[in-house]
Amino acid sequence: MRRGANRWKAPIFKTCPECDSRIPSHIACPSCGYYAGRKVLEVDAF
Repeated sequence: MRRGANRWKAPIFKTCPECDSRIPSHIACPSCGYYAGRKVLEVDAF
């Protein structure tokens, strides 16, 4: 009956401040490895 919260919502993407790629919120950027202004992942360049 109260199913308004169960509807599908499109994912919200933000822009990475380091490389300007589109990423979901609250994850490290897979293309550059930055999260919240610091490098947290080592990304290999192909």
